[in-house]
Amino acid sequence: MKRSKLLSLVLVLAMLLSCMIVPAAAVGKKTAVLKIGSPYCALDGQVSTIDPDNRSVAPVIINTRTMLPIRMLIEHFGGDVTWDGASRQVTCTLNGRTVVLTIGSASAQVNGVETPLDVPATIRDTRTLVPVRFVTENLSLHVGWEPQNRLVVVSQGELSTDSSQLLAMQEVRALLSKLNAPKPVALESKSYKLASGTVSANVVTVDLNNPAVRVEARHVDGTLNHTAAFSKIVNSGAEVVINANFFNSYDKVQDPIGSLMCQGKPIYINSGVPSLGITADNRAFWGDPSIFTRVQSDDGNSWAAYTVNTMDQSSEVSVLYTPARGSSVPITANGFAMTISGGKITSYVPVSAGSSAAIPADGFLLYMGTGFTATEYFRTPNVGSTVTVTPYQRVEDSEGFVLDGVTQLISGAPRLVKDGQIFTGLIPGFEESRFTSASTPRTAIGTTADGRLILVNVKAATIQQMRELMLALGCEDATNLDGGASTAMYYQGKTIAAPGRALTSTLHIFVD
Repeated sequence: MKRSKLLSLVLVLAMLLSCMIVPAAAVGKKTAVLKIGSPYCALDGQVSTIDPDNRSVAPVIINTRTMLPIRMLIEHFGGDVTWDGASRQVTCTLNGRTVVLTIGSASAQVNGVETPLDVPATIRDTRTLVPVRFVTENLSLHVGWEPQNRLVVVSQGELSTDSSQLLAMQEVRALLSKLNAPKPVALESKSYKLASGTVSANVVTVDLNNPAVRVEARHVDGTLNHTAAFSKIVNSGAEVVINANFFNSYDKVQDPIGSLMCQGKPIYINSGVPSLGITADNRAFWGDPSIFTRVQSDDGNSWAAYTVNTMDQSSEVSVLYTPARGSSVPITANGFAMTISGGKITSYVPVSAGSSAAIPADGFLLYMGTGFTATEYFRTPNVGSTVTVTPYQRVEDSEGFVLDGVTQLISGAPRLVKDGQIFTGLIPGFEESRFTSASTPRTAIGTTADGRLILVNVKAATIQQMRELMLALGCEDATNLDGGASTAMYYQGKTIAAPGRALTSTLHIFVD
């Protein structure tokens, strides 16, 4: 009998406790959570950016009112937003109700009734900002405010005015978890006292151990000899963008210097310049790899391309041309051209200096000089054979660079740090004063032993100062990238260093 009474009492207490717990929003109702100044939002607990194309879009406070581009929010709740450029009006429709706001007007139309506004709709950086609470509440949504974290909560269900209950919401916890997690990228701008002098630098640290981090080398349009303004290049959705390879900026053909591989595709391969390779899982390899490309046919024959997409044609060399070179390539030395289309050899013909050869959009062109084809080990291609095209390392790299698995590859010089020590060696083409004693704008890249990628931009420094700086930042390995008028850095919606010229290759850091 006592046990029965005790069980009944426990059940009654459980029911009372469940009644005392008041949900912040009705279960099953759509909810959106935003933070003032943050580009992130939580839509039904799924964290994303407010504007996937622009990380600088975030709620702001104007005259004590929270303002935001409203389209994402209204569409999440099943509504519709339209913009009339002629009348400068934005119309929001949801739950059978309509709110019309006019840019700069102190009143709005709510279901056809003129209603005063505390803050008018406005345009900032081409984005239309409207008062969130006024619009959503007039569309039969509910709005909550959590002051400690400056959070705005919008829901189909009623919301508590108690901050602790708002903070207990799953959707709110999801957003705060994202915002409070260790940052995979961070910027620090300060001066560094070095043995050779003080240098002011912008330093971006990237945690390559974070699985959300994705590194991509890019070339404008994926096509050589194409340039673009940095302001257009940064519209990639990346958190960080810097300039990468040096390039022949004053030449008619503005090719990169060194090697460049983007998303596993060799854009330009010309060994002899210090290189950094990064794998899909963010492992970094340093060295000066000698990279050839093997064209292997199913009949047992194979041919090696010494470079990819270079214009260095001569009797003794072979060059593989990809669609990144364009639709054709000029021939500057007599030789032979093997065309590969759809994975098969479609032609093998002699080519003469002064002519041009077509590059198939679905394949490759292999140029081979007359001296190359005259060797005793050369085998004439059989038209119709199936072939594979694979980059490989001709010899083992002294630093242990491993090409297998590398999907991104950039090059730069002079090398600054090697195996945890300042490196003072120079290579041909990087021996003049601008690469040694001159103090100029520069960009550099390095990696640390614990898996951090270090990206640096300075307004002025010598190469020796860059060596000391990269070592002071903890780099085990580092190299100088293009500088001068090419010096560029973008971080989370802001251009930290604007280049003085259009660029070709850049490195992008994404946080998925």
